[in-house]
Amino acid sequence: MLFKRYILLFIIYIFAFSCLAQKSDFKNSGLGVEIDYGYGFVMPHHKMIEYFVEDHIQTLDIRLNKTTHGEKYWNQLFRYPHYGIGFYRANLGNNEVYGFANALYSYLKVPLLGSWETTNLSWQIGFGASYLTQCFDIEDNSQNLAIGSHVNIYVDLSLQSQIPITDKLSLNNNLRFTHFSNGKVKSPNKGLNIISGSIGLLYHFNTPTKKYQLELPEMENKNEYSIIYAGGIKTKSRYDPGSFYASSLMLDYYHNYSLKRRWLLGTDLFYDETKKEYSHKKQKSNMANINLYQVGLHVGHEMVMGDLALTINLGGYVYAPVKEDAPIYSRIGLRYRFAEKYMANLTLKSHWAIASYIEWGVGYVF
Repeated sequence: MLFKRYILLFIIYIFAFSCLAQKSDFKNSGLGVEIDYGYGFVMPHHKMIEYFVEDHIQTLDIRLNKTTHGEKYWNQLFRYPHYGIGFYRANLGNNEVYGFANALYSYLKVPLLGSWETTNLSWQIGFGASYLTQCFDIEDNSQNLAIGSHVNIYVDLSLQSQIPITDKLSLNNNLRFTHFSNGKVKSPNKGLNIISGSIGLLYHFNTPTKKYQLELPEMENKNEYSIIYAGGIKTKSRYDPGSFYASSLMLDYYHNYSLKRRWLLGTDLFYDETKKEYSHKKQKSNMANINLYQVGLHVGHEMVMGDLALTINLGGYVYAPVKEDAPIYSRIGLRYRFAEKYMANLTLKSHWAIASYIEWGVGYVF
């Protein structure tokens, strides 16, 4: 039940991400629908996954698409991106072991070369929640060591070319990387990775209008600081049932070197209850047990779209009484600023691309 509540929060969060226009008006022209068909394969990043893959992947995407027109200055900075919500359906290489994937997600599509009115090349990122019809079950599906829960996170990165056919209709081609994982909320959680190519059509319900050219604002604060507290639930392994609390206290310094990018440098204080069995201080309460804490230093970068930022961090442990899964860790996710000084945080902490836990949190910027 707890994981289902988290997924509901996650869906609310990504729905806000689909509203990247940040109070822009949907009545403006640029609303459209896109349908894609794809073909690909499961990346066998573990031999146990490769052994049970029997077939290629076929995908179907249906998206509601919105074109930005420059109502917000970040639209102009990112060459008037598209955004929207979509539904994804795919088989996973073995219907009995891995089943089928169904995902609801939001996405952002940013031009790299050309413009939407001409042939162009763009990149796309999508986040969402997915339901996989098959997952690990000790009695009925012990062969599925990739996914331990029906409900998972959906992440999609793609490179897309778009060729206009008419003023309202375009042909799209995509090269995609798609990932399913539950953030180790339930084990096993090796995750499933898919490489695919797709082709589709984008139809605009009305002819795109002229883009706005706003006067870009001056950067008010080149240097900022933030404090973020985030917590999450994780498991140890499929052999050790139970859920454990983990948290992150992040102190960051930001250097805004443009209106759409900033560097960051910071420190982390981690707390992880899964370390209790490896601690020699088992008689102490969890919160008082210093062996359950770790300290790390990290560097990172954020891509800023108005109040929303895509953050990527890479860090290393400087204090870890109990041995960690790796000496370095990474963090990727979204941060949204609201009420000027406050921040919502949704990030995934990992070791060597293996999920540790999902960090749900809030912060303050000063």
